[in-house]
Amino acid sequence: MAALSLLVTLTGCDPRTLFYFLQPFEPTIPAPGPSLKGKKVVVLSAADDGTLARFPGLERDLARQFANNLKKNKKITTVDSEKVADWIQGHPKWSDPSEAAKDFEADVVVVLEVEMFQTRHPGSLNVLEGSAKVHIQAFELKHPTNSKGKPITDQPKESESIYDDYQETTFPIRGPIPMDSGVGESTFKNKLLQVVADECSWHFIEHAQGDVIQDVRFNGR
Repeated sequence: MAALSLLVTLTGCDPRTLFYFLQPFEPTIPAPGPSLKGKKVVVLSAADDGTLARFPGLERDLARQFANNLKKNKKITTVDSEKVADWIQGHPKWSDPSEAAKDFEADVVVVLEVEMFQTRHPGSLNVLEGSAKVHIQAFELKHPTNSKGKPITDQPKESESIYDDYQETTFPIRGPIPMDSGVGESTFKNKLLQVVADECSWHFIEHAQGDVIQDVRFNGR
């Protein structure tokens, strides 16, 4: 019991850190999606006008945080998020994600389509309760193959869908946060966005079991 009390003192209040120290080793959960190791990846994000009106910059922030998570795997190369944002600005009505992959000479393009993102549930005016739904798709550019399955390198690369799934997020899982708790809605939105980006990236990179325990601290509290 004394040892547990010492661990709590050393790790603070973050349950994820405490979980790590209590494990004999750090177990990981494999990603359900295709491996992106050895690939150059460009990340695109999209959301409807209503969502962007309530949360300006959501597309850009989600794509950046998602790409940063992928970069933690040293074997995955990602296109700089600022360069991608400039590309989107120059192609505001893009519809074919493979065009971005071609322009950046990337192997894979990941598309994060935000179908829902909210910090409060309708009718719940006095609490903060985040939820989001993201459609995750990945397309790979590769040369067509011959009858023996070998790539025909003198022909242009073609886009092929390699992943299609959804990520639904609830934050905090333990229940809503009262508005009078001192947590501002902007701070809450940023934390929700971080959780969404993390959970979306887990479709492509493995993560520790302890990561599923949500960090509900705000501003270090």
